[in-house]
Amino acid sequence: MMKELYEDLHPGSLEASEESAALENMNAGSQLGVPEVEDCESAAVPSGAESPDGKKKILVPEVTSMVKYLFKNHRLQLYSFLNACLRNGTLADVTGMKVLNKVFRKETCSFPGVTFWKIDREDFFADVSVELKLETPMGTVDWKGYLVCWCSFKGQFSCSVEDLVQDLRGEREGLTMLSPFLVPYYTNKRVDQVAEDIWMKYLPEALHNPGARVAVELARRMGLEIMHLPIYNHRGVDSIIFFAEDELIVGTDKSVKYKTDDGRVKKRMEKDKQPKTVVIPANTIVVNSNLIKRDYSAFNIFHECFHNDQHFMFFRLQEMTSNDVRNVKTVEVVVDEGKELTDPIYFMEKQANRGAYGLMMPATPTREMIHDECEKAKGYKHFGEKFEMAGLEMAKQLCLPHFRVRARMIQLGNVQAKGALNYVDRKLIQPFAFDIEAWREQHLTFVVDEATVRGLAWKNADFRAIMNSGKYVYADGHVVRNSQRFIERKNDKLVLTEWANAHVDDCCLRFVRVYVQKNVGQYVYGRMYYDADYVRQTQFYLDDLINQQHLDELDAKDEYIRAFPREFVKAVEQLRNRKDMSYEKLSEVLHMDNSTLMRWMKEPRFYRNEDFLTALCLALDLPDWISRLVFKRAGLQLDEDNKRHRALLHILRVQSADGIAAANDYLTRNNLEPLRY
Repeated sequence: MMKELYEDLHPGSLEASEESAALENMNAGSQLGVPEVEDCESAAVPSGAESPDGKKKILVPEVTSMVKYLFKNHRLQLYSFLNACLRNGTLADVTGMKVLNKVFRKETCSFPGVTFWKIDREDFFADVSVELKLETPMGTVDWKGYLVCWCSFKGQFSCSVEDLVQDLRGEREGLTMLSPFLVPYYTNKRVDQVAEDIWMKYLPEALHNPGARVAVELARRMGLEIMHLPIYNHRGVDSIIFFAEDELIVGTDKSVKYKTDDGRVKKRMEKDKQPKTVVIPANTIVVNSNLIKRDYSAFNIFHECFHNDQHFMFFRLQEMTSNDVRNVKTVEVVVDEGKELTDPIYFMEKQANRGAYGLMMPATPTREMIHDECEKAKGYKHFGEKFEMAGLEMAKQLCLPHFRVRARMIQLGNVQAKGALNYVDRKLIQPFAFDIEAWREQHLTFVVDEATVRGLAWKNADFRAIMNSGKYVYADGHVVRNSQRFIERKNDKLVLTEWANAHVDDCCLRFVRVYVQKNVGQYVYGRMYYDADYVRQTQFYLDDLINQQHLDELDAKDEYIRAFPREFVKAVEQLRNRKDMSYEKLSEVLHMDNSTLMRWMKEPRFYRNEDFLTALCLALDLPDWISRLVFKRAGLQLDEDNKRHRALLHILRVQSADGIAAANDYLTRNNLEPLRY
């Protein structure tokens, strides 16, 4: 039905394209492929990250933790304080017991861990867990408590042991916990609030006056100087903040475009053979003029200002003078899906990126602006057009690039803005809309450039077969089904129809973007794959309708949803029969007794269990749109504001073909309990 339509537009034989060219097109004006939304609360390396050469190996920084530093340099101080408490009777008062020990040594005293709490930019508490073997008139007693230490980076590092306590309940209320590397644990929302606090501290009028949000002025009020220098051997570093005087090698080191004799545009590297060394004063931000033009450096300056305000202790702990990742010792590690890798520099960089957006477009006034401009938008056909109208007006008023405004709208919860202000091959494509549930995940996308499509088809036989079949064609930033319902020609260009533009998730292929390590602590969307599992799962459940009723995939999906059983038990029965899976086999996959499973299927109080329903959907290998139907029939809805629910939604959207074991690995890596039911 679709093959004969627009066959002349079908790519035919597909040639390989240089991946770097495709990446440049994808990332044009998008901060080198940095995702709009990243989890600022997690130090974990992105799942599936790759090195630039495509290998599952990355460079992880070897940095000192505060735990290691504290016990290496201040362990004797901890023992001394404990023994002083033993001698002066404080220990007896705290424990409520008569203590007969003469002295505490490593045989009778251990320090299992430390928790750090931010006080301000330079000071923090270190709550050291203590386990003592107390000799008492009643015999040996194991006692647990805390040594409270006040630590400071004012001048030379200092640590004073302040107190010995039984517990700390309520003592740290209102303080922010720090990672072992002294990076604050901030949610995305908290980073936005911190950015507003920075404006209130240094330049209050800027919070609600966009004209006053001048990056150079904020840096000046923080006591920072700014220098624009061509950093040599920069390895992609855009900017550096120096907390102490240091030297920097500078010189031309950049890629420049030129025209060949036949008119083609190519690139070549220009690099000085004799770079020079300059001295950088303390408290200076250096912007790399080899990569960033002065007029476009505001984001980088905001980024370093956030580092200055929030990450000073990390840099002092490492005894670094800058955040120059080129000077960090690294070790190469293999990315194992079953093992979590952490990268404290990545943790810090994510926060600084979000913080830079928070300084450029503070959350409170920007939310109001988004609301007001969306209210003013008229005549739009779908949410994509609505957010494009709002975004264009905001960009004009704020004098900011479109991609910055788009990213901030998405960061502040407007998922529909993903359909607005999309540039492909440096050209603005038509705004579009989609089912929000189909595109909440950051590394999924319905937007792709033509060079990447050619490259994917050259590398992937399955995708090449799909494109060569004529069932899909490339149109205006999408790979769309080849039908008059979805594509039309305008001004000698293939574009989506009005209906298709409002339903891209129903008629366009979904792609998966994979993180590639750009530098230590920096990961970008560097590779793209077509979502084969999603296509396979959907096709499996629709094949009967397509073949028996001669429907195309879209009509088959609509019919499947319309006819899906309203009762939970009947819905599962239909899915189980389609998979040809007996209850015995299903119970085995779910690690349940068959009798238990049968009982759970009949009792809402049992099956209305989010973990059970997630495992059930994984066992039946359901695409996310059918999983949503199952949850709906069970009368249960997952809450995006609940951390565990967010994790389950991620599993159902992205790992639905990977099984229960992979889901449990993901939960464990995110410090959540495995599926329990």
